[in-house]
Order: sequence, then C-alpha cells, then structure tokens
Amino acid sequence: MIMMMLLRIAYVCYSASLVTAFGSPSISHATARLRFSKVAQENVDSRHSPGLSRPLSRLKSNSGDAGGDNTPASEAIGGELVTALARLDTEWELARGDGGKKKIGDWNVLDLREDGETSPEIVYLLEPMSGAVPSCVIFFLGGAVLGQFPHIAYSSFLEKVATKMNAAVVAVPYEVNLDHFGIAQRAVSRMKNAVIECEDSRGYPTELPKYAIGHSLGAKLHGIGIAATGIGEELAGVGFVSYNNFGFAETITMARSFAKEMQVGNDFGFGAGSSMPFDALFDLAGMAVSAVGLEFTPSPLDMDRIVESKFDGDVLKKTRMFQFEDDDLDSTKRFIECFDGDSEGPSVSYLPGTHLTPVFLKLGLDDLPDEAKDIASQATGGFENASFGNEEALDLLVEEVSDWMLGRSPSDRRGARKQIAGIMDAEIEE
Repeated sequence: MIMMMLLRIAYVCYSASLVTAFGSPSISHATARLRFSKVAQENVDSRHSPGLSRPLSRLKSNSGDAGGDNTPASEAIGGELVTALARLDTEWELARGDGGKKKIGDWNVLDLREDGETSPEIVYLLEPMSGAVPSCVIFFLGGAVLGQFPHIAYSSFLEKVATKMNAAVVAVPYEVNLDHFGIAQRAVSRMKNAVIECEDSRGYPTELPKYAIGHSLGAKLHGIGIAATGIGEELAGVGFVSYNNFGFAETITMARSFAKEMQVGNDFGFGAGSSMPFDALFDLAGMAVSAVGLEFTPSPLDMDRIVESKFDGDVLKKTRMFQFEDDDLDSTKRFIECFDGDSEGPSVSYLPGTHLTPVFLKLGLDDLPDEAKDIASQATGGFENASFGNEEALDLLVEEVSDWMLGRSPSDRRGARKQIAGIMDAEIEE
C-alpha cells in the first residue's frame, strides 16, 4: 500500500510537479524498442521519398500503443493548473465546427484521421493573420502535461514567433506516459499527415522550409523522431528549448524546485495552503521508483546512444539548443557531451529564465466568451486580469528563436535582465 502510494506520488513528480496522480502506468521496454525499430525500418524502406513533403506511406498509430493498459493522462492526472486548462479547453468549445477544420480564434483544429479510424488524430494549426501563404512551417511539441494543451499553454510563445516569421505552426498535442518511443512515433505520423493536409487543402508549397521546435520532453520526443525516421534531413532547423533527458527517479528529485516555484508568490490557489513536506515527499518517491525499476523508454543512457549514433554532422549544424539560466530540469550539457571529440556539436543560446519561460498565460475575463468567464474566474481566484509567467523573459526567447531561424549566431544573454521566476501574478509590476 505504501509503495503504491509512493509510485502514485512519483507519477505526479514526473508530470513536472504540477499535478496529482491517481494511478501509475506500466510499460514494456521490449515493446517500446520494437516500435522504435519498426519506425526506423520504415524510414529505411522509404528513404527515397520526400518524407515530410510526400511520404510513400503514412506511419500508422494505434490508440492503445502508448502503454497498453495505461490510464489516459486526461483521467489519471488531476491538479489545479492542468484541470483549469482542460476546463477552459472544454468551455471555449474548441472542437466546435464542421468538416474537420474547426476554428479556435487564431487556431484551427485539424482532425487527420483516415477513413475507418475511430480515434481522433488532432493537431492545432496556427496560420499567418494576414492570410498570406506562410514563409515556413514550425512543428511544435510541448513539455510533459502542458504539451496536451499547446494551443493554450504555449499560445503566446508560438503566436509571437509565428508573427515575427510569418510562419504556420503545427502544434501536436499528446498525453504523457513512460513510453516516449510511442509518443514520438505518433507525433511524426501527425506531422506528416498535417503536411499532406496543408499542401492538398490549403495550397502550401511543397518547398516551404520546415522547423522542429520542442520544449522539455517535447525536445526529447523530436530527437527520437528525427533519429528513428530520418526527417532531420528534410528540416531547415531543429530547436530544442530546455531539452530534458532525465531518468524517472532523477526527474522526481530535481522537480522539487519546480514544485516550489509554482507556490512562491502564488495568489491564485494553485497548491496554496498545502502542507506537503516537499523534500521528504520527493525523496521517498524517488526511492520508490528506484526500488521497482520504473524508467522511461528510451532511458537516459539509451537516449544518449540514439543521439550520438543518429545525429550526424548535417543535422547538428542546423540544431540550436536554448538553455535558461535558472533551470534545474535542463539536459543541454548532456546532449552536447554526446559529441565531445567526435564532431562539432549544436549551437547553444543562453538566456535568462526558468524551465517554464516558454509558458505564458494571460487571462482577461472581459475578452472571454460568457460561458468561459466563470471557469476562468475560478482558475484565477477572482482576478479580472491575471497572467502566469514572465513576458519579458518570453520575449527574449522569441527574439532568440527568430534570430536562429533567420540564420543568426547564438547569443549569451544570461544575467541581462532581472528575472521574476515563472509564477502566478495579477498584473503586479515588479
């Protein structure tokens, strides 16, 4: 009973310490590796195809691939911030519309499932406000848990980059679990199908430059997809923001600072009043995970080997790492060390900020539909206008990402600005 409780706590910590879990998933390492081998073989079989532009065959995904009997993250994960995002997602009726092309303000929902498929294959598409043909396409994968709601949690970041670059953004949502191979495989499948949809139905030119940008776990997932399918050759650039390749137990012990960050200066009730003994709780959870051998697939060591063997010089030349000054969950150094002495590694931009810098939410109740106002009011503790995150740090990230896409050299901005850690505030100036 105690072990099960600790494992449940461990799953909470893995989900970036934002949430509370009610069950822990299981995963077959052999099954996950078999999937990875299958995806890699499909890449070999279709090496002469135009890949993201026109794959010879689409990768198939099974709704049960990600962990078999795993409890879906949407059911297994609670927590106030994630629950608020999910409720807003529902209240705004983001999936309303006809014909599989559903409008969400500036975002469109594309359901890419094929005839006969019952499980939705959703991506979120952000197109230039001008209505002009985009200059490039960005494929985005967010971090654990928040990546399930990329059109909400990362909307400010993606909209700012898209505006600067006249880019279209394909944000691929996913439910988190331990099988990172399976998540990456489905993400690649959706990216390929999204390209087909945009070219066939929206007139996107096949020669548009394509970029892969991922935050935290999303960066690792992009890395797996690039290694397994060879799409890196077709990408104009690969951007890893706060690349994370921690083991399960390591993520738990390091995430204690992340959880505390969510509570410092918090006026909104996210975790407020909790008597949780953070250090003891995280230590016990880490011990429980180590005792039973739970681990991600691929494990950190396996991921290092994959990166070292599959990221060749051509891919590395167009890879940019974005590392924040105050980020205990960053594995950028580990990624770079995979190439010490063998080849030139990726370029690195150093920025002020924290692991949550790419996440900026700004809620103005007057701007919301009537049916969403009550939900948003509850989520923000009654404030009429509220925000999460640091827009100043976000703008520096947007500028650096845009400069990279324009071919400019990386910069070192550490210490350039005084940081307000990614905390909840209510339009309170520093």
